[in-house]
Amino acid sequence: MLLKKCPHCNTSHVQTNERFVEKAEIGKDLNLWYVVRCQNPHCRRLVLMVTSQGKLLDVYPVGTFELDSLVPIADEIKADFREAGLCLGAGCPKASMIMSRRVLQRCLKEQGCAQRELVSAIQHAIQQDILRKPFHPIATEIKQYGNLGAHPDDDQLTNVTRENAQQILDFARLLIHDLYEVPAAASKLKQSR
Repeated sequence: MLLKKCPHCNTSHVQTNERFVEKAEIGKDLNLWYVVRCQNPHCRRLVLMVTSQGKLLDVYPVGTFELDSLVPIADEIKADFREAGLCLGAGCPKASMIMSRRVLQRCLKEQGCAQRELVSAIQHAIQQDILRKPFHPIATEIKQYGNLGAHPDDDQLTNVTRENAQQILDFARLLIHDLYEVPAAASKLKQSR
């Protein structure tokens, strides 16, 4: 089976052809559980894949959530990002989404958006070109999902899916890349010239 991306090393399209465990019956459904090894020679770690009727249902671990230690990123952002990923991996998409919201708010605060309310911080970031245009709608979406978690009386957070939480976490990762990793890489290139 072809794994779209290794959750350990992020190598795309890793052929995983070694099966170590097969067939585990769960309730009335017959799911096949495979423990496979990433074929990237620099990784070679094990991945658990759950399939049903030839369709991939789940991959464990969900992914790695450690940020590059060489890039200057605040420990609080690293911790919140890691927790968002761990929550998602533990099957807690609502908690993951709320932690992703914290990542967004912490990143904006570090970039000079000191507004107390996230909606105001996002507006400031947009006006000051801190957030690039493609990030605008997703930042607003993260804020909305995070707000749902804070107001249980109007609980629409019950509609959150793992896919929603994964997308929000992916956005948080993109934001960190754009705000921290790209400038650090550009600075390193400038110094090496």
